[in-house]
Amino acid sequence: MRQVLRIGILAPSSISLVNGGVRTQVMQTAEALQRLGHKIVWIHSNEVLPPIDILHVFVASSEHWGFLRQFKTRYHSNDQKKIPIVLSPVFFTPKGMHITKFKLNIELIFGNFFSGINSEYGIKKQVCQIADAILPNTRAELNQINQLFGIPLGHMNVIPNGVETRFLKAESSEFEKRYGLIDYVLFVGQISSARKNVIRLLEVAPSLDAPLVLIGDLGTDEYSQQCAELIKRNNVLHLPSQEHHSTLLASAYAAAKVFVLPSLFETPGIAAMEAALAGCSIVITQNGGTIEYFKKMASYINPLDSSSLLTSINKLLHIENEEHRIQNTRLKNHITSHYSWDSVGEMTLAVHNSLI
Repeated sequence: MRQVLRIGILAPSSISLVNGGVRTQVMQTAEALQRLGHKIVWIHSNEVLPPIDILHVFVASSEHWGFLRQFKTRYHSNDQKKIPIVLSPVFFTPKGMHITKFKLNIELIFGNFFSGINSEYGIKKQVCQIADAILPNTRAELNQINQLFGIPLGHMNVIPNGVETRFLKAESSEFEKRYGLIDYVLFVGQISSARKNVIRLLEVAPSLDAPLVLIGDLGTDEYSQQCAELIKRNNVLHLPSQEHHSTLLASAYAAAKVFVLPSLFETPGIAAMEAALAGCSIVITQNGGTIEYFKKMASYINPLDSSSLLTSINKLLHIENEEHRIQNTRLKNHITSHYSWDSVGEMTLAVHNSLI
């Protein structure tokens, strides 16, 4: 009889506040594992640990560091049954690899003499070292973790992010009727995050050959205020973040012609996969693991080059409808064949089973 695993999931507390890619990855992975017949146990670092067979941690962050060190001492190093740790690190650095590695080496040297010296990357390294298996989303992420943190390739398995195939059935009518727009340029994500680089998209908005629509939240910081001013000045339609199951979100994807993620980097941008299934052409950053997912079926831009961004968007806006349909059908088929959450769940479970 197949063993029903009690899979503990430790996720960042921010997923309850920020409706973004990490929340989607955590929730959809959990649901896929449940569909495979296993029990999900949500772990809270400030509570007594319930009975689990394996611990799956999302995001290599300082938030989990203290808990994982205690966990390792109690459940990883003594005579009782060991509880394996699996880590989905959600990691990528746009900084120069040589500089970052040099800083980590200096930190290691000083750490031998002074305790408590730990940088952001130093903590991420230690979290990765605690894990029994690491599940990066892309080869690019895997290579960075290997080169920066010295994690052996044999301890890692690339498990891609997934996408809900329900977006294949998205219809444009709800958004079109409510806002009177069709075939526009769309961004969905956390506008207040400087990494998303929305301000560059807003700066080129007056030169776009179609209206720009943004869906996502602004903060109260200076960057968000700059974005808000450009939204108002350039007559951009801005909507707050939508719940992931929202029919309006799916309809917004379906009504758009071009979806844009001009981020400094992405790993790989779940919203872009959702938009592609709903019928959008994709303009996306070249940094991160995006090329591994979208191959030659997206337009890649240097996120620091406004001219590249503008030219790529306008070029796709002027593609004839039939050519757009053919290109999008290829992309849809590619995504549904490789990136369903059910296949992600199966790959994740295979790693879990290998450690039990």
